[in-house]
Amino acid sequence: MVRTERQGTSKNEEGIRSPRGTLTFKAIKQSKSANGDRVVYVGTVSVYDLLDKNFVVPEESEGLSPEVLNLNAKNNGPVQRKTSSPHVQKILDYIVEQAEEDEPLAFNAIVLYTSEELAFETQSSGIDAAGEAQATRAFSVGEGLHRCLAWAVACDLSKVKGVRRAEVSVKAQGRIDQATIPVVVIEEADLKRQREDFNRLNQQKPLTATVMSLTEESQIADLTRQLIADVPLFKDRIDLNNASVGQRSDKLLSFSQLQFVVASYLLGNRTRSRDQIRARVGVVIDQRGLAVVQRELKETFTLIASNFGRLEELQKGGLTKVQAGDIVRDLRARTLLTSNAAWRALALALHDAKEARITVEEAIKNVRRKPEIWARDNGFFEDTLINKDNGKLMSGRDTITAASGELLALMK
Repeated sequence: MVRTERQGTSKNEEGIRSPRGTLTFKAIKQSKSANGDRVVYVGTVSVYDLLDKNFVVPEESEGLSPEVLNLNAKNNGPVQRKTSSPHVQKILDYIVEQAEEDEPLAFNAIVLYTSEELAFETQSSGIDAAGEAQATRAFSVGEGLHRCLAWAVACDLSKVKGVRRAEVSVKAQGRIDQATIPVVVIEEADLKRQREDFNRLNQQKPLTATVMSLTEESQIADLTRQLIADVPLFKDRIDLNNASVGQRSDKLLSFSQLQFVVASYLLGNRTRSRDQIRARVGVVIDQRGLAVVQRELKETFTLIASNFGRLEELQKGGLTKVQAGDIVRDLRARTLLTSNAAWRALALALHDAKEARITVEEAIKNVRRKPEIWARDNGFFEDTLINKDNGKLMSGRDTITAASGELLALMK
């Protein structure tokens, strides 16, 4: 392949670079009847053409927030886990090493989506059709973003923060530029289905509990996503890419942790398995109606956010990202108000208070009278959430249940 100087590229209304020319590749075209109402192409594509012509524009991903939580969008866009530069570096190093050693390159197929039908010239037919596919519109990457980023760096078509491209010999660079990669191209106009595919594809290689929860299609996940949109405290303060939250993080909880808090409020202690949670949340929604449940969650968690410690400052807003992060880290250092276990204990206590015919407003008002209980060194949660011997937090089901009992006593 002879390299040519990249021409200027235009951008569409969304600011995305438009592809140049056409992309032609050999493929097997699988019919809709074989793929649940959509056409799928399995083939190989020139890496350099795919990237250089902007049919895939590999850009680092901040994670799942923009795609999944934009509840007002007409469709949920394709999702990606947060980019890991060490992961990109490992793939890049592999590509360069194999090219330098003149060894084979082994890659799984990258899954690409097109929202419009591809032109296809059939050359032979049977159960599936073999031939040549032609695209004129850019693809979205459903799975394989890290591989696309690594190839883009290897071809010297892009840079990734934290990734270093080693010196590459002329011979190896030529091989890299001429490489082809396997692709699965799916014709799918409904971007919501792309999100569902992402979840299922990555069950082959486990995602974090948070990413699995965030992308799954379930009523408890939907309720949690809506709650984040409804309560200012949670805006930009829920970690959408990790199962837990680090000590220096500016996030309060992870998505999977908040989802469990919501389940504890709705179901009490009947949360021993994901299947149990899904089934019982479904019953609650069937009995009470989705809008009623959403409104109750919004009102309850707004009360929590407006009545406990410095959570009120975060709920009111008007803070810079740095100021909000400092408040979260201060809460984590001195209180239990960023503890997953404490949130679950509070949610469980509020559930039991409702069962005892105590309103949420009254329950929270009574707990608010003792703000000191949330301090790590207060002793209120000693031997429930805090180990009195070493001061470490505990998060077992039994300790959370015991702590919720202590809170329930305050609520009465």
